[in-house]
Amino acid sequence: MHMTPLMKLEHIDKQFPGVKALTDVNIEFYAGEIHALVGENGAGKSTMIKIILSAYKPTAGKIYYEGKEIQLTGPLEASALGIEAVHQELMLVPYLSVARNIFLNHEPKRPGTGLFDVREMERRAKELLEGFGVCIDVTRPVKEFSASVWKMIDIARVVNLKPRMIIFDEPTAILSEREVDSLMKKILELKREGVAIIYISHRLQEIEKLADKISILRDGHHVGTMSGEGMNEEEIVKRMVGRDVSSFYSRRINPQGEELLRMEHVNLKKGQKDISLNVHRGEIVGLAGLVGAGRTEVAESLFGMNRILSGEIYYRGERIRPRSVSAMINRGAYLVPENRKYEGLVLRFSVAANIALSAFGRWSRFFYNKKKETEKAEEMIHALSIKTPGRTQLVGNLSGGNQQKVVIGKAMVTESEFLIFDEPTVGVDVGAKEEIHNLMDEFVRKNGGILMISSDLPEIIGMCDRVYIMYEGKIVRELQREELSDKNIAGYMLGAKGGDGQ
Repeated sequence: MHMTPLMKLEHIDKQFPGVKALTDVNIEFYAGEIHALVGENGAGKSTMIKIILSAYKPTAGKIYYEGKEIQLTGPLEASALGIEAVHQELMLVPYLSVARNIFLNHEPKRPGTGLFDVREMERRAKELLEGFGVCIDVTRPVKEFSASVWKMIDIARVVNLKPRMIIFDEPTAILSEREVDSLMKKILELKREGVAIIYISHRLQEIEKLADKISILRDGHHVGTMSGEGMNEEEIVKRMVGRDVSSFYSRRINPQGEELLRMEHVNLKKGQKDISLNVHRGEIVGLAGLVGAGRTEVAESLFGMNRILSGEIYYRGERIRPRSVSAMINRGAYLVPENRKYEGLVLRFSVAANIALSAFGRWSRFFYNKKKETEKAEEMIHALSIKTPGRTQLVGNLSGGNQQKVVIGKAMVTESEFLIFDEPTVGVDVGAKEEIHNLMDEFVRKNGGILMISSDLPEIIGMCDRVYIMYEGKIVRELQREELSDKNIAGYMLGAKGGDGQ
């Protein structure tokens, strides 16, 4: 191993008004090494990343880069040293083409003209993305592509800068299995090229696979760095939460109540065909499939966001044609979207205002019931253990996992009977996952019904009563609880007819 670390943090403290985010953190990162950072939401991972990128200045402590102490004034200086990050949030410009986004501020110029060499840019962008197994038209604006493709474009953008250190913050949260595989290959390739990699993920199986070293943060303290060799998920979790997690999924199976929703032979404008499924009170029904299989589009069709060409939808026994989101909320149905940043939250509003948004109409008869907002917000902050200084905190200032909890809090206060969760625990830690699952369990125990879209197989297996599996726009199989296994679900998701090799 190289004797000098590429970067070393020494006695780093970071305080915000009323919060000590990091306390006496000592940690070293080496070139050609994959160093995983794990910890629950609010453990201090994001703060540490921002200090490395010099978006935050530490309250105390020193940072060394290649053995020399550095004091940078911002991310541009960090970038000049070769320190880059793939952030959890999508950092692209929606209306620019894929190629322009990848080369933003680093455009190749035509010799002697100072003009952008668009053709060269497009050729290189295409080549870069193909290296990740993504074959798309790089001349189209990025807004035409799905969130997972955005993510791959963002990663290609960072890799193209040829940095010496890359921070991956929850890079796979919205990727399909296939995309995750190409990303893993790429990360191992970067490691071989001598790049220092900091990898943050709640998906412990990835950390097990990739990490040379694992550092654990708990409540702002660095509780230890271990070798990645021979580390298993249970051991990591135990150190992360400081307790044994015997079983993550404590679903109680309820008796099935009346049918809440039924779709019969529905064909959709965005191309999904012959969709038939149903959800009863008291059950959590899974919708599994790779990204792009059409799961979100099916959910959207129930809220008037994807037009129905033919087929029937029944809600509580009544035939309906979903017209709009608000019409469905009034019927008692609610969608918790996957892209929480853009569809689920108003980042400039407080926690309380966001929680209240969905029930606004319910609480305003002639004037708005502020007392009700306060009451419900406090109740949700408590029920979901949302880490926030208070209900008036702006949602934009919370960590990703806590933002996700606010989105779920919004759904819970609508007094809905039927909820659709699109990737409910993407990018949240083990503890938050458990809280969200308990809430879902309680919701169906109180006679609600849930349709859950998830790419997390353990979550699907642990939480669902039944699962419909989609492949290329069609439902290819319905599995009962006793048939749920990794192998079975993955088989159908990948389009292998037999699942279990039948």
